[in-house]
Amino acid sequence: MSVRERGAPKGRTKKSRAFIYAAIVHVVVVAVLLISTDMTSDSAPVVAAQVPIVKARVVDQKAIDKEVKRLNDAKKKKQHEAEKKRRDEEKKVAALKRERAQLEKKKKEEKQRVAAEKKKLQQHNKELAENKKKEAAARERIKEQQRVAEQEKQRLGVERKKLEDEQARVEAEKAAEALRRALENEEEELASVSQARADDSEIARYIEAVRTRVTSVFVYPDLEGGLNCTLYVRMIPGGEVVEARVIKSSGNASFDRQAENAVRKAAPLPVPSNPRLFQRMREIKFVFDPEQ
Repeated sequence: MSVRERGAPKGRTKKSRAFIYAAIVHVVVVAVLLISTDMTSDSAPVVAAQVPIVKARVVDQKAIDKEVKRLNDAKKKKQHEAEKKRRDEEKKVAALKRERAQLEKKKKEEKQRVAAEKKKLQQHNKELAENKKKEAAARERIKEQQRVAEQEKQRLGVERKKLEDEQARVEAEKAAEALRRALENEEEELASVSQARADDSEIARYIEAVRTRVTSVFVYPDLEGGLNCTLYVRMIPGGEVVEARVIKSSGNASFDRQAENAVRKAAPLPVPSNPRLFQRMREIKFVFDPEQ
């Protein structure tokens, strides 16, 4: 309620008081006029005429008091009603203010909530966009990795095929080389066997020539017949004797000694000029029997 509204009852009170005072003055004036008229028109004694005047005054004063009281009561009632109305208005205004404040608070809170939700939604959308971007980048990386892996797989397949072909070629070459070597070895073995047989025959011929030469120079005076011994002879190229000794005795020491001397006398012994054959004849063993 404004200051002007709160000041209105006081103004009305002043006006009511003025009105009451004016009414009282009018009543007094009317009473005086009536008394004056009665006094001029009537010849009755003054004392007899004063009784009604006193009564009229009393009645008028009561009316005035009653009217004043009524007016005061009305004024108080109006003041009370006005005060009650003012208080009610103030309560309504205060309630409206509280409602408005609460409404403003709710509106502010709702605005803040909406702003927070909007911000949260924007953040969520931003995160979704970033996640989609990351997922797209991850898919691209996976595709690239798959492409590289596929290329690597193809390259490894080509390399493996090359290695397999190379391994097969090497294995084939190894098999062919092994077969060739086996054939060569077999040929060499056959040739070696054939050569060994030929060498054995040639060496046997030379050993027989050695035995014949040793027999030709062997001195056999007055010895009993049927004796023989096994001789070991070691030579150098050209047939020169380095060592000659009996490795299996005849049982006759003189015979054995003469056999050893005969080997030395027969030097140089017949030996092959081929170094390979001589290597096999460098050391020989043969049975010496002068009667054969």
